[in-house]
Amino acid sequence: MNRDTEDFPAGFLVWLLQKDNPPQPSRQSSKTGATASEEVSQSLSSGEIDEIQTWEIDEFDELESEILNATVASPGESAVYPQSKSGKDNFALQDRFQALVKRRLQKELQDNPPLFPWETEISDCESDAEAASLSPNQFWTTHLQRLRLPVEIPPDIFAQLLDCCQTVVQSSIASPIKLVRAVERLFPGQSQMLHQFASVVLASGACNSPNQIDLSAVDTNFPSSYEAATPTEQMVLLLIAARQIIGSLSLTLSPHQPSVESEWLTAVGELVLRAEYQVERRLKAGLRVQGRFPCGGSLKLQVGQACAIASRSDAGQLSVELSDLQLNQTYPLEVLCPHLNENPLIFGICPTS
Repeated sequence: MNRDTEDFPAGFLVWLLQKDNPPQPSRQSSKTGATASEEVSQSLSSGEIDEIQTWEIDEFDELESEILNATVASPGESAVYPQSKSGKDNFALQDRFQALVKRRLQKELQDNPPLFPWETEISDCESDAEAASLSPNQFWTTHLQRLRLPVEIPPDIFAQLLDCCQTVVQSSIASPIKLVRAVERLFPGQSQMLHQFASVVLASGACNSPNQIDLSAVDTNFPSSYEAATPTEQMVLLLIAARQIIGSLSLTLSPHQPSVESEWLTAVGELVLRAEYQVERRLKAGLRVQGRFPCGGSLKLQVGQACAIASRSDAGQLSVELSDLQLNQTYPLEVLCPHLNENPLIFGICPTS
């Protein structure tokens, strides 16, 4: 008995998912059915026939109609499916009834999908599936929409640039060198020219945030597309983009600015990070990072041999904290959304004196 109870859920799902095989009526029953159909058609007007055909198309009410006709018919009246004297016809009626029950259950499950024990509402599975189908870099390269550029950068170029920027934000080198290092992989052998353009790009945003560069300070007579631009124009364009990317990935803290916030647009929504620190001793500091995730994810802050990790399976807040950080050094913060993307996004956090 217990064995039957344990096997019931699996057997029920198999029955619910398998396709129905249309019944194969015998020659005699087919002939009888055809004769009965002709007799019913002769006794009904064309308008009544149309109404019945329209009514029978509605699968949602089909089960109710058959049960109703089978139960309310008086003993002297003929129901829609009259009781048959043939055992084969009884089996056919039973199969028909089971098929209607199955269709009703399938429709109910489709309209009201069941929840897992850990769910409180239906999640947007289509959005998750779409994000999961993206290439490794596409999950993070949605942030391209936030950049202020004279010409849009192709997503594949932006993905390469993003990888380079994540590498340079973890170092403590000067800003002009960071820009050059981020772009020179795309323009090998052009370091000297990139240094000249980097100075111009940095000067154009000296008094503004990285995302508010004054494009009038550089040559903005770009063509209509990145592909149509000259190599020199492409260098300037990527330097402008690199400055904004590095600005978003860098969180620099000081006693005068003890908290910094940064936003990054992902394929499923906006990621918001907030870093706060407090100087504990003259050359030491404590650091706390809070993250608001648009999906399940994790934060990992690495400081030498010490490591703070926090994770969650759904959207919401996360926080990590470490102490005894050296001032004027850059520490990597790894942001990961493993359910949708296996590549982390690396931020650089630098507490200064």
